[in-house]
Amino acid sequence: MIIDIGNKCTECFKDTSCGSGRFVNRIPSGTDKYEGYLCSECQMMECEKCDKLSLEYIITDNGSIWCDDCNGGIV
Repeated sequence: MIIDIGNKCTECFKDTSCGSGRFVNRIPSGTDKYEGYLCSECQMMECEKCDKLSLEYIITDNGSIWCDDCNGGIV
């Protein structure tokens, strides 16, 4: 049974509602247990070139994750 947790993040369970500071960039999310949203912090990936966490990244042809800074902003 999937539990609707409303405006909470399905990863960290922090509030993503308007006024929480996590409303912008949240995306709908569902897991095998919960339905809610994914906050921007939990969406971030670590760049394999500079080791920084980034919300804006690409996956290169060889499967590496690069932030926009390391990619030169080219998509």
